[in-house]
Amino acid sequence: MTRLALALAVALSLGLAAPRAHAEPYAANSVLPKIELPDQHGAPRAIDDSVRVVIYTRDMTAGDMVKRAIEKSGAEPFSSNGAVYVVNLSGMPSVIRGLFAMPAMRRRPYAVLVDAEGAKTADFPSAEGRPTVLVLDKLKVVSASNPSSVDELLAAIAPPAPASP
Repeated sequence: MTRLALALAVALSLGLAAPRAHAEPYAANSVLPKIELPDQHGAPRAIDDSVRVVIYTRDMTAGDMVKRAIEKSGAEPFSSNGAVYVVNLSGMPSVIRGLFAMPAMRRRPYAVLVDAEGAKTADFPSAEGRPTVLVLDKLKVVSASNPSSVDELLAAIAPPAPASP
């Protein structure tokens, strides 16, 4: 009986200490926690109640689309619409990240929040080759989309049309 009790205690303690699986990806009606990440210069930034749109990428193709959208429209639509751009660099080898990716991002005239380890953005939805756009209302996800073109991306981050009287 003592062996059974000991085995049960060990099994329970291992189960409690085991890492938890990630939650489902954020979707409409999900609520994001406040997330603090450094920008490409190392300055602390946050996804908090003031953020209306999160543009998120975890691969180069999606990142290139965001870069082309900013080249087309300028950074103004991003900054004036309460948008933040977040990149997950966890899949990139640290040597490449340090020698090439981070120096290139530091030359950008707009803020890029960087999740180098991928832990803080693990629950962000993504689609291969497409950015993710999360439209928020006080950290509650109103909509999630994966635009397939620069024009779709710009439309997704545009402020909502004013309500008609």
